[in-house]
Amino acid sequence: MDRGLSAFLVAATADGSEVARIDDAPKALATGLKQQRRLSKSLSRKKKGSRNRKDAAARLGRHHHRVANVRRHFLHQVSGQLVKTHDRIVIENLNVTGMLRNHRLARAISDASWSEFARLLRYKQAWRAGQLIEADRWYPSTRLCPECGDIDSSMTLADRVFTCGCGHTADRDANAARNLARWGQGQHDTSTDPRTPKQRGRATKARRRDGAGQHPRVGETSPNDAGTDVHTAPAA
Repeated sequence: MDRGLSAFLVAATADGSEVARIDDAPKALATGLKQQRRLSKSLSRKKKGSRNRKDAAARLGRHHHRVANVRRHFLHQVSGQLVKTHDRIVIENLNVTGMLRNHRLARAISDASWSEFARLLRYKQAWRAGQLIEADRWYPSTRLCPECGDIDSSMTLADRVFTCGCGHTADRDANAARNLARWGQGQHDTSTDPRTPKQRGRATKARRRDGAGQHPRVGETSPNDAGTDVHTAPAA
């Protein structure tokens, strides 16, 4: 499963069949930015220690709370549906901290909450006896051709289509998702595909079965409590 900004996620199987895509993730932070600036400006104009300042601070706090709730609800919905339909999920171990140094993308990356999404997938897979596998962050999922194994090192963020000299062409995100699925499959195969780079990463295995002694910790929600509107790809 590939996580991104153009599409929040694209999931595919090792043979390239797209099984899920979410393009319209709610950008809670970006949507509420204008109101946040207005509330912050109103707060700064109030006299320190005054009742008006306390009221303005409360309004700003409620706004931040709503933004967080919208994002949290969406992440719970999507992660809940994914773990219900997939026993094994493969994602990249993204260097989110490093990505946030790109000031042009920092706000969008924060809004996407990739790290929190991975955390939800991890504990929900554990609840359902599933598995979350994280591919090494240097695995070239986006630039790797799943057909011939060549790596396109010239590919940039602006390139939305992966095109290989062997003739293989695919949507950038779908290509990455397919490669991640192949990588995860290789973790379980006895024979290694020679086209697949050295496979490194970690796997989080489940400890519980569905409905057996499940006690959520603080900040955790049972996978059974969340549904979603994940857009499933039509059957071929």
